[in-house]
Amino acid sequence: KIDQFNEFLQTFSKSSLRDDAYFELGNAYMQKGEDANALETFARLLQYHKNSSYVPKALLRQGLIYYNTGQDTKALDKYQQVVKTYPNTAEAKEAVTNARQIYIDLGRVDEYASWVKSLDFVAVSDSELEKDMYDSAEKQYLQNNLKKAIAAFKKYIEEFPKGQHAVQANFYLAESLYADNQKQEAEKYYASLSNLDRNEFTEQSLARLAQIYLDSQLWKKAIPVLEKLEDMADHTQNIIYAQSNLMKGHYELEHYDQAVTYAEKVLAHSKLDDKVRSDAKVIIARSAFKTGDEDKAQEAYEEVSAIATGELKAEALFYDAYFKNKEGNYKVSNSLIQKLVSDYAAYRYYGAKGLIVMAKNFYELKDAFQATYILENVINNFAERKDVTDEAKAELQRIKTEEAKTNESVNPDN
Repeated sequence: KIDQFNEFLQTFSKSSLRDDAYFELGNAYMQKGEDANALETFARLLQYHKNSSYVPKALLRQGLIYYNTGQDTKALDKYQQVVKTYPNTAEAKEAVTNARQIYIDLGRVDEYASWVKSLDFVAVSDSELEKDMYDSAEKQYLQNNLKKAIAAFKKYIEEFPKGQHAVQANFYLAESLYADNQKQEAEKYYASLSNLDRNEFTEQSLARLAQIYLDSQLWKKAIPVLEKLEDMADHTQNIIYAQSNLMKGHYELEHYDQAVTYAEKVLAHSKLDDKVRSDAKVIIARSAFKTGDEDKAQEAYEEVSAIATGELKAEALFYDAYFKNKEGNYKVSNSLIQKLVSDYAAYRYYGAKGLIVMAKNFYELKDAFQATYILENVINNFAERKDVTDEAKAELQRIKTEEAKTNESVNPDN
């Protein structure tokens, strides 16, 4: 077919059908995927047959080739040329339709709206423009073009604050801001969504808003959001997320009874991974310890120790050693501290606290020298934890004071 059209054009230089031949030859090149040859052929039609009825059609074809090869600006130029030169034709209306898609792809729907409103042969409703503006923003979001998505959703919300897609636009704007690490700005959109009547984004918005507050340890702001999430969530995962963070928040705010209540709610779920389970048990243990219920704390730490890993395991080991010291099992307590220091050396805080308990054990085992030596090492090597060194100094002072009662060579003030 291509050869036939080329032969015709070479043979019949004065035929009135040459514009037809150029147009069909260009189409044939397009079908074969030879875009460069197609563009050149349509260009010749435009050059040699300026008054042909095929001119607007050829311009449309050139626009389509440019669009399909990612040359959007050139495609727009072709479509706008058709609209300007051949208004109120079928080709002009097709050009407007094709240009609309490019404006949507580029996130420039406001430009499209201004342009199309200036055309007297195209009637575009506000609802159509609203949909186009939303679709354009959504496309940028789905392609992870965060900056463009943010700008496009903001433009949509500005133009159509109560539009058909206003809820979706606010949510995807919040998600884009969150993903772009603009979490403070995302907060206001999530908060606004969470205050609307329940919708498809309520649960996700509450979870995101809670996480923003949790990341900044804004417990007083996080708690009411988490309570609302717990009440409204359909997904068990989000219910557990809310309850587990409520137990942590109440613990941090020293609401120990409420912390325990939420920890018990967490533990009531049948399917929990060990990390969440050990977090809940350790909140119960810590709360019991803070409120002076050491029997309950000891029982809870034993349960933590059975399933915990890492820092929580180190904490559980420390308290096991602590309670063994309280029971007078000093040697067993020391064995636990040796395990803590050797196997969990990365967790210096609990290691240092354990060494203080070890010093107490040695003193009770009548080894004041070893006790003093350990405490002096803690004071010298853990200066970054003032609470630990203060405790070590107080214990060292106590031991020296006791020793001075029976040994004149010991000076409690030195």
